[in-house]
Amino acid sequence: MTTAPAAPAPAGTGATKPTAQPSEGAAATANQAPAQDKVTSFVPDLNWNPLDDPDSNARYGEHFAQPVTPLKTASPLNIDGSAGTAAIGPRSGDFKVTLVTVQLAGKTKADTDAINMTAARNSITKTSAYWNTASAGQISMTKVNEYRHVSAARITDSYGTIMATVTKELNWQYRPYEALVIFVPHADLNYNGSWGILGGGFTDSDTSGRIIMPYPSALTNNVVTHEFGHVLGLHHANSLACTNGRSDVPRSGGSWADPACWSSEYGDTSDLMGFAQVSSPRINAFLWEYGGFGTAGDVQNVGKLTDSRQVILRPWAGTSSNRAAKFTDPVSGEVYYLELRAPVGDDAQTAVNGNRGVKITKQDILGWSGNASIVLTPNSGISGWGNTSLAWQAGQTFTTHSGTKIRIDYVNNTDARVTIDPVQSVAGVAGPLVTAAAKQTPDIGNPTSSLVCGISEGGCYQNYQYGQVHWTKATGAHATQGAVNSAWGKSGWEKGTLGYPVTDLTCGLKNSGCVQSFQKGNIYWTPLTGAALTLGAIDGTWSSLGRENSKLGYPTANEACGLVDGGCYQNFQGGQIHWSAASGASATWGAFGRAWGQTGWEKGSLGYPTDNEVCGLVNGGCYQNFQGGKMHRSSATGAYITSGTISAAWGASGWEQGRLGYPTSNAICGLVNGGCLQTFQKGNIYTSPASGTAITAGAIDSTWSALSREKGKLGYPTTNEVCGLTNGGCYQNFQGGQIHWSPTTGANPTYGTIGAAWRATGWETGTLGYPTSGEICALTNGGCYQNFQKGQIHWSPTTGAYATRGVINSAWGKTRWEAGTLGYPTSNQACGLVNGGCYQNFQGGQIHWSPTTGAHPTSGAIGAAWRATGWEKGTLGYPTTNETCSTTTKTCTQKFQKGQLTWTPTRGVTRS
Repeated sequence: MTTAPAAPAPAGTGATKPTAQPSEGAAATANQAPAQDKVTSFVPDLNWNPLDDPDSNARYGEHFAQPVTPLKTASPLNIDGSAGTAAIGPRSGDFKVTLVTVQLAGKTKADTDAINMTAARNSITKTSAYWNTASAGQISMTKVNEYRHVSAARITDSYGTIMATVTKELNWQYRPYEALVIFVPHADLNYNGSWGILGGGFTDSDTSGRIIMPYPSALTNNVVTHEFGHVLGLHHANSLACTNGRSDVPRSGGSWADPACWSSEYGDTSDLMGFAQVSSPRINAFLWEYGGFGTAGDVQNVGKLTDSRQVILRPWAGTSSNRAAKFTDPVSGEVYYLELRAPVGDDAQTAVNGNRGVKITKQDILGWSGNASIVLTPNSGISGWGNTSLAWQAGQTFTTHSGTKIRIDYVNNTDARVTIDPVQSVAGVAGPLVTAAAKQTPDIGNPTSSLVCGISEGGCYQNYQYGQVHWTKATGAHATQGAVNSAWGKSGWEKGTLGYPVTDLTCGLKNSGCVQSFQKGNIYWTPLTGAALTLGAIDGTWSSLGRENSKLGYPTANEACGLVDGGCYQNFQGGQIHWSAASGASATWGAFGRAWGQTGWEKGSLGYPTDNEVCGLVNGGCYQNFQGGKMHRSSATGAYITSGTISAAWGASGWEQGRLGYPTSNAICGLVNGGCLQTFQKGNIYTSPASGTAITAGAIDSTWSALSREKGKLGYPTTNEVCGLTNGGCYQNFQGGQIHWSPTTGANPTYGTIGAAWRATGWETGTLGYPTSGEICALTNGGCYQNFQKGQIHWSPTTGAYATRGVINSAWGKTRWEAGTLGYPTSNQACGLVNGGCYQNFQGGQIHWSPTTGAHPTSGAIGAAWRATGWEKGTLGYPTTNETCSTTTKTCTQKFQKGQLTWTPTRGVTRS
């Protein structure tokens, strides 16, 4: 496949292509087919360059490497066969090309007639000339058949679909040295609805393939030649792109070792197998050798250098022998190709300005079977079509990632000279260092193998009687021995989790311990614990705690993973460290570690720890955070968990410094109505779905406890205690009422109708003040009452709840309260009577009061007679005494301000 730049160059002269793309490949309406003699498509001339058209999204389609199936032994098109093998070079043979012009559904005969067949045929001729030169006359392409074909495919189909349809309709089958080239009547092709594609290729074997092309244009010769490069087994000529500007980078498996670098596909603009362009520059020396082109003397093999070497390069597009060079880096083993790009032959138009000079390439990570190249440029920060300085100039120095330097001594159009200064070979560098490291570790014994190089990261190692010595350029040479060496071996040696050693074994640690550091962690050993690895986040947390000198001591096992949410843990002498992606790595030990373990570790309600234990709290306390809550302890309380709304409520109260102090239990659930309780040093926190979460403490908590807490009439608390009331009082709301406290009254509950009646008086700021007792029941007729600072509230099933206070309350008391003649109150005290008086109704009468007469009850016949006079507004005024009766005379008398009422059994009530 070939490609063009993502953005076109500035517009030049030539035809202009319309921007609108066909809906069905024809200009006719949906209900009217176009006349067959009418051209419905834009037909470019051969000067039209899509790259110069600002309305064109010029590019080339994806390249497909796939055989046509089913494979047959003979071509149904009856093309004469030729000798040769379908293998990557050297190859020799003439490709038999079938050229087909395709009339697509929705296109007219005139559209297909508009295909410039001279240009189509010429593209095959130009392609043959290019590859014939490249193969030193061994390969050519000859058009042997030419067809017109009417297809069911439409121009709106993806070009891959068009090719598949036409291939099936023609029943074309591949065999060595046969190729199918089709031209379709449109200025460009599309891939899944994206237009601007200038051609596409399909590699069916090393010597067979297919090509699809739109109308011929200025780029057609280049495109067809490029696509035949794929047929010949080549991938793309790419460029190394690095945001950090690196000119070379080592491989790491199937990618570059530096994440800032990538392969910019088609980025080698000085190569036929790179971006599309008008000319067809020479393929680079790497692809040249890979495809078996040219002759054996075209590229001189300098080999693996040990000393400085000067090399003369001659124009690569010329014909001189040994005109390019390749060498093997003595450290990395990679092969680098050097060639002079000068404006000669195929490079006449492209080897100019920054693309004239020494071009350096090597094998890319892209492609298949290593058939892609990558150009290493002076500035990899610029890549793609915009990089027009691919070549190295006189005075510049390219350095391989292993350290070999290529200095460009001079450059002109006839030759160039480079000086290659290789780094010392790996074995030459590593050998003395490995030997020295072994001498510094006499316990390792004598060598039992020779030095072995070429392992991971270009490293070397040598076996000894009791261990090994490993070396890399980055880490130096270090011996590993004994239990530490065995533990490292079990981890996978240098390919395992630790990588290479970066220090020697260091002993003399606490409890006769030893440590050796590696690229990605450490191995610790003691006689008691054995050898264990520490690495990654767990090692980092252990380090922050002081490693073996911390409360954790030494590791007793390696890290183990596979926990909940992909977590890992490691055991230490004094505890554990747990890690997960969400929580990070944190340690647990002592009381917290044991308490967490009892919850089920990371599988329990707390999840993973999110930090280490923190101490220095009030009264020598400590805490630790977990995903699902917290754990606190003090010397007096032990370790307990708080979580959820209980933890939030405790936190709002000031944690351990607040009024509750430390928790003295974990949450206890299963209470009434799904409630939970947690006890603290100075109170409790209760929660239930209906009531929410609230604190109870002090005298209010004690009073609530006496009422059976959540099982009693009050139910659960619905708020925390609120203070700042009259006379320094406090209160707390509960589901069934309140508890009020003041310094003089203590804490007492109010609830039900008595509580409502008290609320109606204005709570503690009203006429009654604070409650001084709880509700007391078992009175006459099932009644209840409650004492307050300035009175009482009485309730019965028939009367409801009413307050009595002051002198009226005292007067009622003298009648024996609810057990006396008046019974229960049936209203609250009402004032505003004549002369500032007040009264209150009771079941058996009333009590009236005025400032001059005091409070006196009226009831029975005398009360009725007084009512008949108009109460206090009448002729008698207020009562001045209580009713008095004589058992001797059987008469009753009550005095009023303006008279007296007397009752006798025979006369009833009389006034005097």
